[in-house]
Amino acid sequence: MLSLFSRFIAFLPLWAALALGRFIGFIWYYIIPVRKKLCRENIRRAFGNEMSEKEQKKIARRFFSNFCMSLIEILRIPHMSLAQNEKLVKIEGWEHMEKALERGKGVILFATHIDNVDLGGCSMAMRGAPISVVVRKMGKSAEQFISSVRENTGVTIIPGKNSKNHIRELLAENKIVTIVADQHLSKRRSIACKFFGEWASTTPAPSRFAFETDAAIIPATINRQGKTGYHHVRVSPEFEQETPYDDMDMNIRHNTERLNRIIEQWIREAPDQWWWVHKRWKLLDKPHEWDIPTENNAPDLDKKKN
Repeated sequence: MLSLFSRFIAFLPLWAALALGRFIGFIWYYIIPVRKKLCRENIRRAFGNEMSEKEQKKIARRFFSNFCMSLIEILRIPHMSLAQNEKLVKIEGWEHMEKALERGKGVILFATHIDNVDLGGCSMAMRGAPISVVVRKMGKSAEQFISSVRENTGVTIIPGKNSKNHIRELLAENKIVTIVADQHLSKRRSIACKFFGEWASTTPAPSRFAFETDAAIIPATINRQGKTGYHHVRVSPEFEQETPYDDMDMNIRHNTERLNRIIEQWIREAPDQWWWVHKRWKLLDKPHEWDIPTENNAPDLDKKKN
């Protein structure tokens, strides 16, 4: 069914397909209440002290529009040529990735659910980059379609479960491993870090793997350019890990907190493009079950590195 719908969406002119996406977003926001309340609560949690309620509502409305346009774009990827992709997706700063790969230790591409992160990864793969991505399990039909889209563009899929050895192998082969690091994970796979001033489950994987393998961490984000279907991928210089503590776990927490600050900055730059419908602060439902740092063992981000 999704494959057939994908063909139909690809047949439409881009402007018409995106207009359909915005219309679906309009229906979702104003008529279908699914996740709307969660979206508003998350925006309030992040920006309640910085923005008026009117501004927060505007972000929510635009988010649903942008999110549904992204879904439409994903449906179009299987029928997108390299020339079309290069026209629609500009990648800036790729020299930072090339410099990191020259070390031969692999690269951890640090990404988030801002704009169409799948389009960004698939665009890199279509242009020959050795991209892989750690993914979470989804609904069966959606999972099959998204996996086929990713793999057909050259992306290597790494199942989220029992992925450690696979990640180490790919990094040893000097490949690029993408870790999308802004979702709630179980206590077994995450640590409690601050996100917009509130405790949130956060994966320490980028920092931990970088320390273990000497792989470089390269932050990258993608942003939608209005309603045109054009996108801008920004690849940043290597994230330099700091080691201000004698304890490695504290250093990992310290750098994970620093990476969260990068995500926050990206979201502030394009607040209507982040995935607000995820239960990012789910940890706060049962905080007593988590190892939340106290003043004595919380990382000091201002502490001078060694």
